[in-house]
Amino acid sequence: YTANILPISTRFSLSDTETGLVSSMFFFAYGAGQIVNGLFCKYYNTRYMLFGSLIISSIINLAIFFGVPFVAYKYLWLVNGLAQSVLWSSLIMTLSKNLDEVYIKKAIVVMSTTASIGVFLSYGISALLVLLDVYTLVFLVAAVLMVVTAVFWVIIYKNITLKAQPVQESYVVDKKPQRQKTDKSVYKVLVLFGIFAIVVNLVKDGLSTWIPTVLKDEYALPESLSIFLTLFVPVLGVFGTAFVVALNKKIKDYNALIAITFAISSVFALVVVLVLKTPAWIAVLISFGIMAFLMSGSNNVITSMLPLGLRDKANSGFVAGILNGCCYVGSTISSVGLGAISDNFGWSVVFDIFLIMLVAVCVLSLTIYIIKVIKNRKRT
Repeated sequence: YTANILPISTRFSLSDTETGLVSSMFFFAYGAGQIVNGLFCKYYNTRYMLFGSLIISSIINLAIFFGVPFVAYKYLWLVNGLAQSVLWSSLIMTLSKNLDEVYIKKAIVVMSTTASIGVFLSYGISALLVLLDVYTLVFLVAAVLMVVTAVFWVIIYKNITLKAQPVQESYVVDKKPQRQKTDKSVYKVLVLFGIFAIVVNLVKDGLSTWIPTVLKDEYALPESLSIFLTLFVPVLGVFGTAFVVALNKKIKDYNALIAITFAISSVFALVVVLVLKTPAWIAVLISFGIMAFLMSGSNNVITSMLPLGLRDKANSGFVAGILNGCCYVGSTISSVGLGAISDNFGWSVVFDIFLIMLVAVCVLSLTIYIIKVIKNRKRT
């Protein structure tokens, strides 16, 4: 849907607020569902739950393909978000039960790339179909792929799990047991990084959702070209994750990592603010790419590195669940909120807000890091 906001908006004569609301409904349902399913997935029959999730989502995509009125989109995408929220926690649980430590490490790396690859394929196929003026076919393609995957999953499930020997329940490759009682200091960290998570995903998903619309509205680029140019966002997301992992080897403090990524992002947000109304759309596009690269890296710090780093003080699953929920608060706002701002004030105001938020988080995280350094020096 996000990849096809432009042709959908043209077809139904919609405002950015109306098209953004559909994505927000999905993000809200997916974020809430992800937390709930993370708590209860251990009770599921994974073989049939994942099958059902994919079938429900495929039916919803077929409904779009067969031409339901736009007023139904937001309700369908709400159900879609709930259905797809089953997948992640159940897949991670299945991997954790059936892979040994060596393969778990590889699985974590592979699973971190799946969403970006899926987004890349969605935008690529959509760009081609928009060019051919048959964009609704992408929903048929999605439905068919999900049905095939669901059937394949049911068929092979017993063969890939029957002989496997269950290993440690958690997919954290650390044999140190997690404490049952959460350290009080963790709650302060959750509040702080919960705020960071909202801003990160507001910017990250705001870019992936609205870049085609910005390029069309501000520079009159064709719809297919605008969608095609957005392909670089998920690709850069994969590299952004690798970047922060490498950076973390030298900079262990998570506040410092966030300060660095947000400081650089602020610079390129300023470039967008300064040149958005000029013909230099390539400079704007490059700035979008670097911001997406850094926000994807920051997202990995918040949702993966930090929860694992706090495993001595709290259950990593609990920390990851709370922070993932905060991420989808930002994702929800990024769709309908930014769409409403663009409708009423224009895209330049949206990027003014991006710049203010990025600078604010940079200053906050840097201040906390400096305070920590000063306190540690006094103790020594």
